[in-house]
Amino acid sequence: MIITRTREELYKTLEAFSKRPGKLALIPTMGNLHDGHLSLIKLAKLKASKIITTIFVNPLQFGKNEDFKKYPRSEKLDIEKLKEEHCDILFIPRNGEEVFSKHEKVKTLDSGTLGSELCGKIRPGHFDGVLTVVNKLFELINPNIAVFGAKDYQQQILIRKMAKSLHPQISLLKAPIIRSKNGVALSSRNNYLSEKELDIAANLFKCLQNSVNSYKKRKQLNEILNNANSFLVSKNLMPDYFELRDSELNLVSKDNFEGRKVFLGSVTINNTRLIDNIEF
Repeated sequence: MIITRTREELYKTLEAFSKRPGKLALIPTMGNLHDGHLSLIKLAKLKASKIITTIFVNPLQFGKNEDFKKYPRSEKLDIEKLKEEHCDILFIPRNGEEVFSKHEKVKTLDSGTLGSELCGKIRPGHFDGVLTVVNKLFELINPNIAVFGAKDYQQQILIRKMAKSLHPQISLLKAPIIRSKNGVALSSRNNYLSEKELDIAANLFKCLQNSVNSYKKRKQLNEILNNANSFLVSKNLMPDYFELRDSELNLVSKDNFEGRKVFLGSVTINNTRLIDNIEF
């Protein structure tokens, strides 16, 4: 695996790899890699012969009172994991200027109305920061394929909309959620929780499953949502939101909506916010 830390190193490596046949797949991450991230690489390998992973803790997507400085960083371990997965290139910029050069005007992207709903309502400006850095990575790397996880459902929908407009040549893949044995969706922020808290967190997935089953049994949506919120509170999980949307995240108010849809939930436990969803 070739490790690049500057734009110059990145460009030289990409130029050399461009002479090899096959497609280039990008997996953007903020590091602290777990099996969920590694599953993105496995999926990418089915569609491309050259894999590049980026590790960059993006300051633009953290709010004033969020955890940018304490966000878990595990560079040495991450590098070992990527080598084991036979990743070809790692771009781990030595500083923010290798991504957002001070000689360039950063094009800040607007995530629109959807970017201020659901997680965006709790984290104002978060998705603007996500889209801005992903757009920049797309410009720097120009991959054929990019892979994003389904756990961050709203994020991958917004990135898909952005890419369709600004980078139509890039194919986006959505990778399935990877879960621990108790059903908790894998996340870097799970590191903040004790074993007992992780057991409590499993109730978010149970709540999503119960809600899907209830909807399929044609119970009233308002009743399902009320029951879900009551269940989460009873398990000491404070709901930030729990909603049903269609697969493009438009609001669903019908009791018997037939198209693809998704229950999404966000809860807080011990000042740590966890998200999860089930599409059906």
